[in-house]
Amino acid sequence: MDLLISENRSQRNTIALRLMLFNFTILMTVFSFAYLKLGLSAPHYWYMFTANMLSLSVYIICYCYRKDSGWIGYIPIFGQFLNTMLIMLFTPAVTNTFSSVYIVVIATVFMRRKVIYIAISLALAANAYFFLFVQAERLALSTHMLIGTLMWSLMIIFSLLMVSSSNRKLMARFFTLQKETLDKAEQVKLLATTDTLTLLPNRFSAYEHLENAIQKASSSDGRICVIWVNVDNFQMINDSLGYATGDQYLRCFARKMVHALTPGIHISRSGGDEFNLILDVGSNDSDFRSTVLSIWEACQSPFQVAGVSYPLKASMGVALFPDHGHTAEQLLKCADVAMRKAKTGGKHQFRIFDETMQLNLLHRRKLEDALQGALAQNQFTLHFQKQVHVPSGEVKGYEALLRWQQPDGLYIPPAEWIQLAEETGLIVPIGYWVLQTACRTAKKWQDASQTFFTISVNISALQLMQHDFADQVLVIIAETGLDPRHLVLELTETLLIQSIETSTNHLNFLRDKGVRIALDDFGKGFSSLSYIKQLPVDIIKIDKSFIDHIDDCSEDRVIMESIVSLVQRIHKEVVAEGVEKQEQLHILQAIGCDFVQGYYFSKPLPEHQAFHALVQA
Repeated sequence: MDLLISENRSQRNTIALRLMLFNFTILMTVFSFAYLKLGLSAPHYWYMFTANMLSLSVYIICYCYRKDSGWIGYIPIFGQFLNTMLIMLFTPAVTNTFSSVYIVVIATVFMRRKVIYIAISLALAANAYFFLFVQAERLALSTHMLIGTLMWSLMIIFSLLMVSSSNRKLMARFFTLQKETLDKAEQVKLLATTDTLTLLPNRFSAYEHLENAIQKASSSDGRICVIWVNVDNFQMINDSLGYATGDQYLRCFARKMVHALTPGIHISRSGGDEFNLILDVGSNDSDFRSTVLSIWEACQSPFQVAGVSYPLKASMGVALFPDHGHTAEQLLKCADVAMRKAKTGGKHQFRIFDETMQLNLLHRRKLEDALQGALAQNQFTLHFQKQVHVPSGEVKGYEALLRWQQPDGLYIPPAEWIQLAEETGLIVPIGYWVLQTACRTAKKWQDASQTFFTISVNISALQLMQHDFADQVLVIIAETGLDPRHLVLELTETLLIQSIETSTNHLNFLRDKGVRIALDDFGKGFSSLSYIKQLPVDIIKIDKSFIDHIDDCSEDRVIMESIVSLVQRIHKEVVAEGVEKQEQLHILQAIGCDFVQGYYFSKPLPEHQAFHALVQA
């Protein structure tokens, strides 16, 4: 809005300057004519030239330095009035004519009725002075010419006054349009600095506020705390409950922060499910940490959306001025890095920035850049680990495990980049590549060995959330020629529960086509046996943590026996993962486990080695 007002004033002052230059030219022409034909003396001529040049010069100087000012428009009006009163001593009628017209025109340019009335009043005062106090016989001009010129001046003023009166509605409309324009400019400014969803300040406003806070803190040796807040697992809410519910969730979260936090804290939404908090903190680190802890705790309690209670979990990153940066950009970046560290460290926590995080960030970015081109450069491979039928000892299937081998031949452990692939969305194309390659390899092995077995493939959360996930799986099955009954999709317990509605629709459709579903890492997540009945699964894969001490811990053996018995009674298969000892295998045989998988039989092998072992068997 300020920019619009400034531009409006600049345009008006520019028009006034042009009129002044035009008026100066006319006046000098008139004065020259009076000097040459009417007997105006040389000193009087130069006096009039100097007086008008002085008024013009003052305006030009003010125009150069304050072009957008609203008060410099009065300079030509009052300057010309004074010139008129003084110059009238020499050529009153002629000068008064142009001065009167000029004053009214200048006032009209500025479109202010009050200014117009002031200008007209000054012009009338100049005419009255001439009519009452100047003796016509002292002048070189005839009385008839003087009276005629004076009447001409008065008629012009009267005509302009009538025009101004008749155009009052037009001027009022102009003022209304100007006000509406300014109001709209104010709305645009508000939209530019406000988040429309939560009505909190947006990231541009936060950046500006932080810059101002840094300037104040720099002059007073203060400290500024910047907190980057991220709502944990918010994507799951959007995918499982819909974007409308997700938006309502964010609005409720924003209101909760506004009501729960101290009024002096600047709260803004930077976008998505991320918010920024800016506050002044003292020099005592213990007080600062307690303040951050209280803010984090205020962001963790559940609240209701549409009558349903939702657990609220948030991760936070913290940065300090001047400890971690001296500019708004540096502080926000450090807070973001600390927040991401909190997310990768297990979520539901806050971290304060330190230099090691910056090194980790650089490593992460380097890894992300490498990951972007890994699929296109065929750096991914599959290793296969056999799954054995316990009663017969025969191989019943293989699990396809993804490996990333860089050009130098080194393998990057999945724990270092799988989460990164999830966060960047690259896991979706990578996951489909794994599924297609595993199905094609299984079909090739089956045709070559004339044996039939299942191939198990791990599915990520983002894959399952794709609206066409089931269709994509069926397309891959059709392209590779694999029998759907020989494909097993493995999904974690946490993934299935967090997106149970979407998962159920996709998986039931695939099960109807013959694809089998395995619940991976059972017992590692929610560990609720009731989910076994609710979830659309055919196979339960018991987590390695239950197997590790089954040979030396009676409690683990009892738990394992109970799980196997329960799962088999509801007609589902059981696969025990992580079998590494013969004693563990014997116990699993004794309690009736269906299938086992682990290093005792084989570690994951590259394709050619796994196929060679299959042919030998």
